[in-house]
Formats: sequence, structure tokens, C-alpha cells
Amino acid sequence: MSAKGGSRLEQIDAGLLTPLVRKALGSSDARITEWEHCVIKGDWTPPNGIVCRFFGRGARQAEPVQWSVILKVPSPAHLHRDVLRREPFQRELLLYRSGVLDALPNEIAAPRLLGVAEHPDDEPWMWFEDVSGNESLKWPLDRFRLAAYHFGLMQGTFLAGAPLPHPPWMDISGRLKPRLARSFERVPPVLKKFETHPLTRRLYDSDVGRGVRKLWADRAAFADALDRMPRSLCHGDFCYPNLFARRLPDGSDQTVVIDWQYSGRRQIGGDMAALIADSSILPVRRKAAEPEEFTEMILESYLSGLRAGGWTSDLRIARFACIATLALPWTVNLLSSLDGGVFRQPLGEENRASLEQKLEEYAHRQEFLLSLADEARGLLETVAR
Repeated sequence: MSAKGGSRLEQIDAGLLTPLVRKALGSSDARITEWEHCVIKGDWTPPNGIVCRFFGRGARQAEPVQWSVILKVPSPAHLHRDVLRREPFQRELLLYRSGVLDALPNEIAAPRLLGVAEHPDDEPWMWFEDVSGNESLKWPLDRFRLAAYHFGLMQGTFLAGAPLPHPPWMDISGRLKPRLARSFERVPPVLKKFETHPLTRRLYDSDVGRGVRKLWADRAAFADALDRMPRSLCHGDFCYPNLFARRLPDGSDQTVVIDWQYSGRRQIGGDMAALIADSSILPVRRKAAEPEEFTEMILESYLSGLRAGGWTSDLRIARFACIATLALPWTVNLLSSLDGGVFRQPLGEENRASLEQKLEEYAHRQEFLLSLADEARGLLETVAR
């Protein structure tokens, strides 16, 4: 039955699930007795994408067993409004089929791909193991430190010469400058409002405002330097929902990273910047720590991982890549957030206090990002050599 001819859910039966469950359980004779499902993201109606967990009971060698697997069906590429992010799920499937995710250091892993089903009038259906482990929303601070080390170890291994496929689809390093250029387009009108709005005029003339304008003036130098950063395998969405901690049979810790749809070969720095921003600067799920503490902890661990992976170049280059990727895009993002927040609110006595509180929080975050920009500016000469 094609996706256009009926519900996707109607296509799933014991005949489809059994070989996937057997692979997940590592048992050639496992059988399914019952199952349920819960939607994690999306819905069943095509052409929308969906991520869904199937789980239930069965038997393995006459013993009862519980099982679960993950189904991911992508949205068609043409539905992505951002042309730079089209074909993300196809990229994930290509990455799995390239074998590169099977060659990661033992300390870091991607979920096993259990099978792929092609359906008429639909995108490929990808079935994954359901990762069992401690979700990062529950991690203590030290577990983030270990995850940064593991990720640095992975990137250092490829920087040191471990084989990395080089088909055209794998190299997405050329997307950095167009992405930055698109984010820069939003800045001039926001800067004008920043200068003239009754609540932000004073902030515009403060150290924060001067720092933002200075970074804006230096944007081309930063963008060019970031474009020259070393390339390695990057994840593209290294943040809370995609990170799990797993204990291996030998007692060692492994970081499992799911959702590789935005991955590829590109400039280092972006993944650690995303983790720091998501977890400490602009937390929408949980604040792991204050940005000053969290950033230094993550960078120290990440750089140690790069070195342990075999990368012998100047670690100041990698530090620049991380802090410049934090400072430039996220300063722009914070500035743009004023346009979607404070500048859209009618100003009156009843909301002045709440808006001023938001501006105080904005200024604190920008002060930290601008301090990173100052450090990165001092490293530009090292990067240029």
C-alpha cells in the first residue's frame, strides 16, 4: 500500500517488525506477541515527517522479552524552506551507508541502523535501535565534560588522518559563509532600532552596544578565519535531545549521539559552540551551569580530546574555532532576538519593568559573548599563520 493510498500506520505489521526486532535483540528466533507505538515528533500523514517509538513484548528462546525500536520517516526535501538544510534525512542515510559511523572511536557512537524500507510515494523509512541510556537532560555537570572529551577524541581521530569519505554530499564546509551572510542580512535594521528604541538607546551607547558594533565591523575577518578552520566529521545538532550516556559491558562510558541528519565534513568548532549555547547561554530546556564555568569546562575537555585523538596542531586554532563560532553567530542571534521580543512589545508603564528585566538578561549574555569575541580577536593572528 502506498503512502498516498492509506495510513502509514496500516503498513506496519508483525512481518515488517519481526526482522527489525530480531536484529535489535540480537536473536534470530525472537518473535513478537504484541506492540504499541508513541509518536515522538511529527505525525502519520504524509508528506509530513515522523519519529515514532514502537515497543512491546515477545519471546526469545521461549523466554519473555521486551523490545523497542525507532522509526524515522523524513519530510520531503522540497518542503524545507531553508535551501541550505534540504535533504537532511537523505544525508543521514548516506552517512550510515558510507560506513563512517561504524568506524567511530569506541567512546562515541551513533544508534545502529536496523533497516531501511522504501515505500512508494514516500521518503525512505529508517529503523533504528532505541538507545537505552541516561538522557543528557539528567546529566551531572561532569558528564558534559566527558561528552566534550569524547567528541574531541572523535574529531581528533579524523583530523589525524583516519579515513573520512569524500563524496560531494559529505563536504558541507562551503555552507558556513552563506549561512553567516544570511544571518547578517537581519542585522542593519535591528541595529537601527537598537539605537533609537527608548529602552535600548542607553544600552546602545554602553560597552555592550559598542562591543556589538565592533564585532559587526569585524564580521568579515571572523567569517574568513572560520572558513579556514580545519575540517572534520561534525554532527550539526550537538545538544540536549541528541545526547545519551551509556555504560558498556566492560564498565567504560560511551556517549551516544542520535540524529545525524545535519552532519558532514566541515569546520570544527560549531558542535561545541552549539552545546555551550544550548546548555548555558540560551537554555530553553535546562541550564547546566553559568556560561563562564560551562564554557571553560567544555573547551578544556574538547581540546584534550582532540589531542588524545592524535591531532598535533596548535590547540589555539581549535579554541578560536569554538569561541569565534560562539561569539559571531550567537551575538547576531541575540541581537535579532530583540526584534522578535522587546521591539515588538508596546511600551507602557505596565510592562516597562518586565522589558527592562529582559534587556538586563540580554546585556548579561552579550557581555559574555563579547568577551569571547575579544579573546578570539587576539587569536586571529595565530589562526592566520
